[in-house]
Amino acid sequence: MKPSQYTFIVVPDHDGKNRQFSISRKGTLILIFSIISILSSMVIALFILIPKALDYERMENRYDDVIEERIEVLELYRDLERMKQMELVVQKSLGSYLAESDSVDDKLVEMMDEQVLRSSYLKNIPSLIPVSGVITQTMINDNSGDIRKHYGIDIAVPVGEPILASASGQIVFSGWTTEFGNLVVIYHNNEYFTYYGHNELILVNTYEKVDRGDVIATSGNSGISSGPHLHFEIWKDGVAVDPLSYFPELNKLNISVE
Repeated sequence: MKPSQYTFIVVPDHDGKNRQFSISRKGTLILIFSIISILSSMVIALFILIPKALDYERMENRYDDVIEERIEVLELYRDLERMKQMELVVQKSLGSYLAESDSVDDKLVEMMDEQVLRSSYLKNIPSLIPVSGVITQTMINDNSGDIRKHYGIDIAVPVGEPILASASGQIVFSGWTTEFGNLVVIYHNNEYFTYYGHNELILVNTYEKVDRGDVIATSGNSGISSGPHLHFEIWKDGVAVDPLSYFPELNKLNISVE
């Protein structure tokens, strides 16, 4: 026969009157179930919810780091803009001075070779594929906000392959970033920037000048990356542009699915 209730006796440590209380069998089961539920909730919070909360906090911190890195690059861009404005002021001043000299402008025009000028202009436009490989991800610039933007292309390539400068210019950043690992950013004339991310080794220094085709790094898998590849971006006038529009031949190697 099952008991209808349970009696609990409380015995104090010091001399005192013992106390007892009774609880029904149903109440006892409810109490045990409540204790088990509380313990289960604590276990769930300890092993599932708390780690997820920590992961979310780490993701937020990583996102903040990425934003700070982007801001630093934009500040470099603004510094270059100010330098360009100063250069224009100097050029105008020199132009006024030269205008006062007889026949100086005519001599300068005669010395200019149109072909040389065209070649100098083109070498500062991204026109060389940085590395041979397979396109595994194309550019995604969706403004709906539903898709994570991808401002360049990914070229799958083994670790250690030479990465070439797509055009002549000056290194404005060479170092580690959270998102792109070992990153190189080159400023070219005509308001072009190119980004080379996830490198294994960086072979150039900030402010160093490079020519089109110079080896600036070796391919790798650094930063937030799922495999060895080069992340390559082209920016024009502060806006990301699709590298495939500069290198149509790469479309034949594209195996990515957006």
